[in-house]
Amino acid sequence: MNKNILITGGCGFIGSNLASYFLDEGHKVFIIDDLSVGKLSNLKKHKNLTFIKGSIQKILNLRINQKFNVCIHLAAKAEILINKEKENKYFDDNVVGLQNVLKFCAQRKVEKFIFASSASVYGDTKNLNVNENFKLQPLHYYAYSKFLGEKMVENYGRINNFKYYILRFFNVYGPNSNAVVARFLSQYLQKKKITIYGNGKQSRDFIYIKDIYQAIKKIINKKIQSDIFNLGSSKSLKIKELKNLISTNAKYVNLDKRFDDIEISIADIKKANKILKWKPKISFQKGLNEMKKESYQRLLKFKLESINQQKKLISKFNKKS
Repeated sequence: MNKNILITGGCGFIGSNLASYFLDEGHKVFIIDDLSVGKLSNLKKHKNLTFIKGSIQKILNLRINQKFNVCIHLAAKAEILINKEKENKYFDDNVVGLQNVLKFCAQRKVEKFIFASSASVYGDTKNLNVNENFKLQPLHYYAYSKFLGEKMVENYGRINNFKYYILRFFNVYGPNSNAVVARFLSQYLQKKKITIYGNGKQSRDFIYIKDIYQAIKKIINKKIQSDIFNLGSSKSLKIKELKNLISTNAKYVNLDKRFDDIEISIADIKKANKILKWKPKISFQKGLNEMKKESYQRLLKFKLESINQQKKLISKFNKKS
């Protein structure tokens, strides 16, 4: 059965890819985005796609008459290296904005609310694998805003009697991404040194966007209770190994490590496997090749900060410790 799906922040990396996948399956997709981060060029034209330019902080004032089956809430500020002046903006978008979206969904009687949280809520786990019951210890402002967001979603869901699903994304990569995989690829393709923060021995759990889509598709189509799920690959990849998978010959430089940068991040996905019958199918190398193929021209033009700019930003960030 085709559904009406609302995606906030749908012009960003994850949202634009999800929109494309759902449209290909015959659903109607509605996107709200203020284009402060996302780009309209990330969206493909489609008769079943409706774009609404607007801030989630003002969603209650937007003229939207459509009824939605599902809301996928992705809109958020997601920079890690931020200055103090941006902290209020984080709160406005990631907390106040979320509150307004939840009010909107409660008023419209949305059946399922899917919240994009982050593995960063776990903090420095000092464990090889973290499950959904692990104590949350967010270390920076973005992680803390997601921690607050989870509590808000749980409370609104219970009070307003709609199903909610909190998805703790680990390191998602794919076409239209701006994160570490995209940055390394861009630096390599643009013949610049790859910049590694710290010694590169930190390990991360990378998950391809298509595998994220498959998990969300199951949540939308299956009858399951409100819950929290880790979405990752459950495999460890060191940052230096990531660089070598892109090119063993690529030149690189080690910059200072962020004071809050964790050593190990690996998802325990047994719960998603048991309840959703989901597990990732795309290997990192396959995802990397697909991303490079689909985003080659974009990666060549990707705006990169100079090494000196990155050094200054890290130094300024670390002083807050």
